[in-house]
Amino acid sequence: MKSKLIGMAKYGVLVFALFYRPEIRLWGHDVDEPELEKLPIWKECCREGDCFPQAVNVLKKTENGKTISVDIEGVDISVEKEKFSPVPSKRTWVCYINPNGQIKDENIRCILYPQKSGTT
Repeated sequence: MKSKLIGMAKYGVLVFALFYRPEIRLWGHDVDEPELEKLPIWKECCREGDCFPQAVNVLKKTENGKTISVDIEGVDISVEKEKFSPVPSKRTWVCYINPNGQIKDENIRCILYPQKSGTT
């Protein structure tokens, strides 16, 4: 009886992985923004579906010019200036090294923000 239950559990995990894994994986990469998804910066930053649309407000550039103070989902932090890139999107995307980690500079791979129309 015990081995039958183990076999059924393994089968259940297999079925779950087959049907739901592709959907979970695609969620992080297929975001219904073809222009964004074609860009090398998207492929570089959003490696494993670790980019999420988030509310990001620029508070100020720091005095040293190397970081920008921002509010991400209510968390005030300073992020290295070179992590910001304009992209053809209406949303701001924050890409994390560890998606379940803290909102802090060390855990942010990049921030992709909407470019203004007419700029590249």
